[in-house]
Amino acid sequence: MISNGHYNFSAKTDVSGKSAQKNTNEKFASLEKFNWLIHLQHVTGRIQACKSLIIKEIERSKGKNEFALYKQGEILREEGKFQESLESFQACLRLNPGKADYLNEVGKCLYEMQRFKLAMEAYLEAEKTSNNPDWQIYYYLGQCLLKLGDVNKAQEYAQKAIQAGKHEFCYEFLIKILLLQGDVKNAVIVSNAAVEFCPDSVNMLTESGLLFLKLGQNEHAFERLSSALALEPAHTKALLAIGCIIQQHEDYDVALSKYKMAIHYRPDSMALWNNIGVCFYAKQKYVAAISCLKRALWLQPLNWRVLFNLGLCHLATLQPASAFNYSCAAVNLRPDMADCFTVLGVALLELKDPDNAVKAFRLALSLSSDDLYIVVNMAVCCWLIGSDEEAIGLMERYERLIENNAFCPEELATLAEQLIHKLKRKEIKDNEDHAEVTSNDDKSEIDESGNDEKIEITT
Repeated sequence: MISNGHYNFSAKTDVSGKSAQKNTNEKFASLEKFNWLIHLQHVTGRIQACKSLIIKEIERSKGKNEFALYKQGEILREEGKFQESLESFQACLRLNPGKADYLNEVGKCLYEMQRFKLAMEAYLEAEKTSNNPDWQIYYYLGQCLLKLGDVNKAQEYAQKAIQAGKHEFCYEFLIKILLLQGDVKNAVIVSNAAVEFCPDSVNMLTESGLLFLKLGQNEHAFERLSSALALEPAHTKALLAIGCIIQQHEDYDVALSKYKMAIHYRPDSMALWNNIGVCFYAKQKYVAAISCLKRALWLQPLNWRVLFNLGLCHLATLQPASAFNYSCAAVNLRPDMADCFTVLGVALLELKDPDNAVKAFRLALSLSSDDLYIVVNMAVCCWLIGSDEEAIGLMERYERLIENNAFCPEELATLAEQLIHKLKRKEIKDNEDHAEVTSNDDKSEIDESGNDEKIEITT
């Protein structure tokens, strides 16, 4: 019988076989008699007492208590001591070779140490020795394969992980792989399945809303994000996303209220400060916009979007030199973005350098040939440097785009009309000047011919 962790033997046996079996059971029971206390102290957060008891038990058992070694490995991994944790789990494997649970823990330690190839080998061995499909093994195998660059194989294991255990992490991992492959539609299908299986998961509702937002389905996105906020009103990612939708509908005050609520919980979010700055820019509160955008830039100095927005704000405040600096930085970070070259071109135009402005606009036009802003602004630059033929060609392109129902803001349309009017006036004037010069030339030829005749007659 067991009483307070001690064994009391009330009967004796004369049979030697039963006595030997009883001694063996006593030996194993003696090794494990404090395992319950180790577990209790660990799960209740009494870590120091748990560690002291583990050390005593390992010493008492001469390193043969698997449970104590296993718990020691878990605690060391929680503390970030991955090498020491790995040694504890390897000691467990020496006592019980091939056990899938221990191989799984060894793989986790190696994964945290970024030794992905060795971690994959440990998980593959665990997969072989495991009696039942284990979603954790498949999940971490997929993670290792993704880190090693085998995306297709990683996708297979992510699907196996979902089949073995429909956990939120597995769905998130498969969605991540599909987005890396550019397959947004299938990512949406997976997210819908995840929401159906985990309807109370704020993270999955938010992820699903963001995917709908990428597809341009704002109504579905708003519905999912609202559901997420209903479950957790302070979820910053959902607040940021729903603020973006509201901002797209130009309801900047409501969007600002969402962002201000989120910034209370995440004051170090670059995206939030950037979006707040853009809202203030749209409300023509440029000083507040620049202040918020500089806060965002301080959090992420190499974010091209923040630099681009700062360039726009400085153009609006008639500071073309500062706009030039920020737009140059944005161009250096993202030379494949036409908008960055457009802002750079406008800044150069304001700095009275139309030649270089045209070069910037040409680069922008090569990246986005159907952008009305680029077409009209480049036409203005060409007109300023006297390249009328190129300006006329650009305005013809502008008219074709308008005929194809391209969206054109009112300000841009006004600028285009003014430029077209000036180009037509100049063309008319040039034609009149050319006609006048031609008539003068004809008259001089007649006079000369008349003089010649006269001279000939006189002669």
